[in-house]
Amino acid sequence: MRSILREKSQDFFRILQHDRSEWKDFWKEYCEENREFMSGYNKKLALDDNTLDKILKNTGRPFLDRIKQKNDEIKHLKQKAAKIINEFSLELELTQEDFVIYLIGALGIKDVVTFESDEGLIVLIDIVSLCKNNRIEQLQDIVLVSAKDARRILNQKQEVS
Repeated sequence: MRSILREKSQDFFRILQHDRSEWKDFWKEYCEENREFMSGYNKKLALDDNTLDKILKNTGRPFLDRIKQKNDEIKHLKQKAAKIINEFSLELELTQEDFVIYLIGALGIKDVVTFESDEGLIVLIDIVSLCKNNRIEQLQDIVLVSAKDARRILNQKQEVS
């Protein structure tokens, strides 16, 4: 059984290696490089260029620096989240391997974004949004609730078909 929790949040913070004027180009490159899990993000949140410009313009470097630092400090929370997922493996029917949860860095719009892909259900948990909403300490609970929601969605879909 593979792990359904994937840690990919560090990739996003490479944005801090760029000048703010290059953040939009970085975002597009980041989405392309990580299209396996970012493919539905922009679509699900209906992000067009104007919205993206507005969000990036209102995002400050000190804000992202603080979140990157916090992200570096929460390895223990991520480990607890992985452990709790394993504890609930039977209830979550993890052997099905029909959903995956990614811990990502994104635009801070929404804590959790869920969408279907060709490989199954994808759940994105945005570290930026969790920090922005002072919910990062609840990561373990958010991961578990998201996994249970994913299983419920998939089971309901199966009942319909």
